[in-house]
Amino acid sequence: MASAATILCLIAVAACGNDATAQFKAGYAAARVPVNRTLLEVAKAVRRTPGRTAAQITRRLGVLSARFGTDLAPLLALRPPARVATAFTTLTSSMRRVEVDLRETYGALRAGNLSVAQLALESVRSDAAAAADAGAAVNQKLARAHR
Repeated sequence: MASAATILCLIAVAACGNDATAQFKAGYAAARVPVNRTLLEVAKAVRRTPGRTAAQITRRLGVLSARFGTDLAPLLALRPPARVATAFTTLTSSMRRVEVDLRETYGALRAGNLSVAQLALESVRSDAAAAADAGAAVNQKLARAHR
């Protein structure tokens, strides 16, 4: 039979795990807001290109690329609980690829290389879609963790 001290210890450890998951969930939700907002702005900036000059588009993507890197830092700093770790790693890997793709798009536009910019922009779209899928998987796992 387990002693009272052992039972109390197990309860404390279980409670810490729940607190850690709750803390991660709160941090994750807060960190996703600016990242998602910037990604939406990137999509809008790209869709609204007709009638805008290449210099205007380049400047806007430069600002958004820099902001995305700043917005991404709090998300990357999170340490997920074990049950979410794989999905979260997939998410952060996709987000890092989006960050690189945005920088490549901006650099290609600054250099006037529209074909490279178009390819990089396609990578942004593809990697953002992968990030959305990974984010959905993280959300699912977090929802299951609190059942």
